[in-house]
Amino acid sequence: HRRTPAVGTAVARPVALDVLPRSVSPSARGLAVRLLQRHLAKRGYVVGRRGSFDARTARAVLAFRKVSGMRRTSSADRGVMRRLARGGGRFKLRYPNHGKHIEADLSRQILVLARGNKVERIYHTSSGSPATPTVRGNFRFYMSQPGLNNKEMFHSQYFIGGYAIHGYKSVPIYPASHGCLRVPMADARSIYDWIKKGDRIDVYG
Repeated sequence: HRRTPAVGTAVARPVALDVLPRSVSPSARGLAVRLLQRHLAKRGYVVGRRGSFDARTARAVLAFRKVSGMRRTSSADRGVMRRLARGGGRFKLRYPNHGKHIEADLSRQILVLARGNKVERIYHTSSGSPATPTVRGNFRFYMSQPGLNNKEMFHSQYFIGGYAIHGYKSVPIYPASHGCLRVPMADARSIYDWIKKGDRIDVYG
């Protein structure tokens, strides 16, 4: 057909392709890790240093696998990549009308920081063991205790009685605490600072 005036001014816009690698090995660095981190961060998982498969990124992969019902490891294997590519691993809040709040899903051992219906951060946690289970219900944070106490609890935020979210040196992939919600020491300070007195926490699962 005849050339129109618009043809002479047409500009092709580049399209960025975000293609995930088949897998990412532990301690890897570079583009593959950045792509993995980008997809995890979009869903609220807390990743580490950009382009480095460090300990924090490994915990993000573990949390993703927990939410997705996969085997609880920090391996970013083909199964993880396929789920990410298909849009999987998104956490559905049970209490989106609770404003700024935390949801602790004990069945999946996950801690979620949210504002309304928006997930901000997702963390790996370990709740109470079968002998000393974590109390379930809807509570509000009433007391904070910075630093390390004599029970080796780090940056504690209490929500009922002696039950708290706190950092601890051991946070296994299964329920292991005396009733509290343990988080890795490296994540404890940022979680502690995010929580304010009166914020809600919903514990279920």
